[in-house]
Amino acid sequence: MALNQQSGRVFDAVVVGAGFSGLYMLHRLREAGYSVRVYEAADDVGGTWYWNRYPGARCDIESIYYNYTFSKEILNEWTWSSRYAEQPEILSYINFVADKLDLRRDIQFKTRITAARYNEENRNWEIRMDDGTSVVTEYFITALGCLSSSNIPKIKGLDSFKGEMYHTGRWPHKKVDFSSKRVGVIGTGSSGIQAIPVIAKEAGHLTVFQRTPQYSCPAQNHPLEEEDIRKTWENYDETKQLMRYSQHGVPYGPRMRSALEDSPEERERLYEKAWQEGGLFTLTYNYNDIAMLPESNETAASFIRSKIKQIVHDPEVAQKLMPTYYYATKRPIIDTNYFETYNRENVSLVDIKAAPIMEITPDGIKTTDNEYELDVLVFATGFDAMTGPLFKIDIRGKNDVSLKDKWADGSELKTYLGLATSGFPNMFMLTGPQSPSVLSNMMVSIEQHVDWVADCIDYLREHHLEAFEATEKAEAFWSQQCHAIADMSLLTKTDSWYMGANIDGKPRGFLAFAGGVGLYRIICDDIAARGYEGFTSVLAHDSTDDSKVKEGFFMSNIDPQAWFILKQLESAGAPPMELLTPELARMGDFSLLAGAPEEVAKVENRTIPVPEGEIPVRIYTPAGEGPFPALVYYHGGGWVIGNLDTVDVPCRMLANRAGCVVVSVDYRLAPEHKFPTAAEDSYAAAKWVAENAASIQVDPERIAVGGDSAGGNLAAVVALMAREQGGPSFAYQMLIYPVTNHAYDTDSYRDNAEGYFLTKNTMVWFWNHYLRNEEDGQNPYASPLLAEDLSGLPPALVITAGFDPLRDEGEAYAERLKAAGVPVEVTRYDGMIHGFFWMPGVLAEAHNAINQAANALKQAFSAVKTI
Repeated sequence: MALNQQSGRVFDAVVVGAGFSGLYMLHRLREAGYSVRVYEAADDVGGTWYWNRYPGARCDIESIYYNYTFSKEILNEWTWSSRYAEQPEILSYINFVADKLDLRRDIQFKTRITAARYNEENRNWEIRMDDGTSVVTEYFITALGCLSSSNIPKIKGLDSFKGEMYHTGRWPHKKVDFSSKRVGVIGTGSSGIQAIPVIAKEAGHLTVFQRTPQYSCPAQNHPLEEEDIRKTWENYDETKQLMRYSQHGVPYGPRMRSALEDSPEERERLYEKAWQEGGLFTLTYNYNDIAMLPESNETAASFIRSKIKQIVHDPEVAQKLMPTYYYATKRPIIDTNYFETYNRENVSLVDIKAAPIMEITPDGIKTTDNEYELDVLVFATGFDAMTGPLFKIDIRGKNDVSLKDKWADGSELKTYLGLATSGFPNMFMLTGPQSPSVLSNMMVSIEQHVDWVADCIDYLREHHLEAFEATEKAEAFWSQQCHAIADMSLLTKTDSWYMGANIDGKPRGFLAFAGGVGLYRIICDDIAARGYEGFTSVLAHDSTDDSKVKEGFFMSNIDPQAWFILKQLESAGAPPMELLTPELARMGDFSLLAGAPEEVAKVENRTIPVPEGEIPVRIYTPAGEGPFPALVYYHGGGWVIGNLDTVDVPCRMLANRAGCVVVSVDYRLAPEHKFPTAAEDSYAAAKWVAENAASIQVDPERIAVGGDSAGGNLAAVVALMAREQGGPSFAYQMLIYPVTNHAYDTDSYRDNAEGYFLTKNTMVWFWNHYLRNEEDGQNPYASPLLAEDLSGLPPALVITAGFDPLRDEGEAYAERLKAAGVPVEVTRYDGMIHGFFWMPGVLAEAHNAINQAANALKQAFSAVKTI
């Protein structure tokens, strides 16, 4: 679908930037037969590595993983010299690739694009350069880099300084001589921490102006042998896959263990080992919740602070270097002798948060309490990240709306996949805002983005489609998910450049996708496989197709948030539960989906007697004076998995919202304890609550039973048992997508047998572990739907999910209750999946369902005369 070229001024695609992403984009499209032109402001290729030539500049991803992987030949022909390559070597690598693939012939250097405007009538982009020339292109692709717009803070007197002045992101090509000079460095982010030890070795005196102290771990850099590289890539395909489906784009990940599970001594041993080994993720990967839980985070943070105290001799300087924010919520930093540098006699540290810079004078820097004479001033103040590079071009989409105006409010920054944004057809952003980009090994993210865009353009050409554009609905969903995932972690709890906090006046908002490169790849691939859901496109003017517009049907009928959760679970790569032993299945951790637990006035763990033993319960008591109504709650998990922690968050929410005591019951699990043990334990627990009501501040006349999934089954069974065995009398039963029948012959089983969290095969596995034999499945205490008589049971709430194999049997039970004269409220959450009730951390509908259940409980309790 190439445009007709006229004198070389019309192209299929224009790419802005000749860094890693721009070069690979050029290669992919050119190999596919498209006419492509790359425009680069610099004199040569390199992007970030062309401009960032400051002393000590080096990669913080291990060199052997900081490669293109699309070509095994290129991989085999290059050898890195050290674990973390320095800037000159990385730039040499980029030049090697450009030469190898003969890329320069399609790159125009020393040319800056100043404006790009979409022509709605012609469905193409008009691109203008700083030399006054212009070109037309069908596809406009930005490969600007996330960290390419240098930030020099607006300090009074900046232009008055008489000495030399540099920014780490725009360093001269010739060596800067610091010998015997008084040097000031402003900024202690990654570039500052790399540059400071190198400058200190040369300078007559170095003064570091620090606003925020940083956590930094040693790189432990060392030379690489060619054999090391060869061994790394012996299993090329496997290593490549591990990188592509990992969290951060490296072929390893965090240990699946909480920092709070180990003793202080064991944590100290592991952290010390990681410190000696060095590396960007080595320390954080000891545990999987350092970025999630403040308590776990503090174990790592305090360890690093203890190291600073050990390394820095002057206690006052060491104290100034102590960071207090959550570790790893700013870009993690690795260094070579950074903290050791403050032991040098020619290095001073100034805390400009305590004594802010007032102005830059002709002779140096003036703070609120001192003046510092300087010959050289180095700004290591970072970048206007992610959006800044895009805003340097006047990009205008449909209706002449500028990208900068669309994103004027950072909290409303919206993209779809970080690749596209509505109102800007045929524009692709490589590693753009709301993609994994800066949270990952950029090489992995770059290759994934370029491959996706190239495949998409192929698809558009094959189907004669033009004006390819993200929908507003799709980008609203994606942006919401980006914020939700970031908010599940500690990332949004710290002012950082991830949040735009380093730029005065820039609205705060997390700018990347924090779900990991593996999950992101799965989502992008799934969207492409569905015909690019979330995008619209128009048939080409010359197409013979009768239809006018092709639109993706975004996420089908499933709730977008629920769909997103399914993709997260898919990306985890865990085998189907039915292939696991019960012991292994119980190790699964879904706590992040539940979100942060609410405070409840009182939470008590205790054990209660049941036939042949004791079981744990957890009692949640709301604020106020009792006696309170009570809900006896049974967790789900197919009678095989689950525990009190599984439903901790919804139980807390129900206690607070319904104003009732919630007694969560940890009944004995199958297959160690087969049917009817779980039912008998559950009934015994309900009787215990009624018999001991006064001691736990409960009104015995206002007790309800409830549960989700297998727990919903148990709640229904307990209501039957109480009716048939003489009590207690229950005010209500709350059944959340309950199991009610040992059968798999419903429409919901056929429609949702696989792909929606709970599968038919998993339910078969659960039943097989729970029942002693097939006859047990016909017992009403296992399958309450088969009970002959449901009259006289307490009023009920039945909640089901649209994409759930259990949907129809739950609703069938509700119909049977109604037919027996039992008051029933039934609600189907159409777009939801099984398990959504205990996922309020990520699903808005979970909050709605919990609130509905709480209100139903309150109404049921209020209908009962209180004691």
